[in-house]
Amino acid sequence: MAHELASRSGQLTYPSSYPVRIPRFQAARRFSLSERRARHISAWLLLYCLIQGELGLAWDIQWHFLVGRDRFWTPPHTLIYIAVGLGGLVTLGIVLLDTYRYRRGFPGVDDTSTVRVLRIFHAPLGFIVTGFGPLVALIAAPLDNYWHQLYGIDITLWAPFHLMGAIGGLLSLLGIAYVFASQAVCDHQVGTGMRRFLSLTVSEWGFLVVISSLLEITMAALTQFTPLALGPVNIVTYPLPLACGGALCLVGAVRFTRKPGTATLTAILLSMHVVVTQILVPMITRITVAYLGLAYHAGRVPALSVTALLLPLVFVVSALFIDALARLPERAGQTCTRRIVLMGVVTALAALVLPPCIAWSLAQVSPLTRDISAVLEPTRLDMLVSLPVVLALAWLGAVYGTKIGSFWQKNAR
Repeated sequence: MAHELASRSGQLTYPSSYPVRIPRFQAARRFSLSERRARHISAWLLLYCLIQGELGLAWDIQWHFLVGRDRFWTPPHTLIYIAVGLGGLVTLGIVLLDTYRYRRGFPGVDDTSTVRVLRIFHAPLGFIVTGFGPLVALIAAPLDNYWHQLYGIDITLWAPFHLMGAIGGLLSLLGIAYVFASQAVCDHQVGTGMRRFLSLTVSEWGFLVVISSLLEITMAALTQFTPLALGPVNIVTYPLPLACGGALCLVGAVRFTRKPGTATLTAILLSMHVVVTQILVPMITRITVAYLGLAYHAGRVPALSVTALLLPLVFVVSALFIDALARLPERAGQTCTRRIVLMGVVTALAALVLPPCIAWSLAQVSPLTRDISAVLEPTRLDMLVSLPVVLALAWLGAVYGTKIGSFWQKNAR
């Protein structure tokens, strides 16, 4: 029996299909073929832009560290802003097209499938959210360049316009997740032409790829979130994004698809993404530096980060437990809140304990593998002091993962 996650009377139950299903002749009218095709093609173009942008960002970080930044249009910046520009154009195209179709009364483009923006435009909610991402990133780019001219080059997240660009990227990620989620809901409502792999539709696979990309962004905490001194102890901060983001994404994935096992699939997709990035970035850095005749800083050379390759295990372990909890049959007195708390606890412990364990284990093999600077071998006291904060954020992530997963599962706009 296929188990699925739902909430009824405060308890988690497992229905076998999406709750919203309309008669096929009504669905055909509501979701016209041309409209569905335009949204599907645009969704996959946005996903391509997302993957290119994330590859460019990983390359840019290594480029700054190894080569420097003598001008704005470095090769990684070019790759990033091509993706940003193309994503913005795709989003703008859908907004304008659906606004035109809405005013002309096209089937499938009405108040049930679009939202109104600025009292003028009508477009799917996901494309509206996505559109603000490239806009924020494009505004941040010249400001960031001016900041570097005034204060020099930095490669930390905490520069003001780096943060602004990161906010734009997060908006794009969430928007693309909304796009694929709404398409998956529409596919289920129409009920025709759905090809499945491992019981998931194409749109659901696209959604999981986006969620895995969001998880990859949280891994930046391992180099950017340094400990906070609190008297004789330190509050370790690297687990905070890992715990909150991990619970939000993994619980949200299970809640949206209503299929236990999708959290683990998401973590596996993340691992594959990390492996490809860690292989490609050093390779293209060497090729580009040689082609342009540049030199590396202080004898630094591109290298594969073994630690980064193993860090997705944090999410793999969390996902296995979340899927196991989602598969458990209901017992008398076991409430929805209790199960969500357990999911948060598992994610928090994995985020707090596993990164330093991975770094320590690799350091025993070779000191050269110690390449994650923010995991500073916290003491047991440091971890114990940090645990309540990490648990609280993981619980919040699990709660809102359930809520946003429920919204994704019902929203066809």
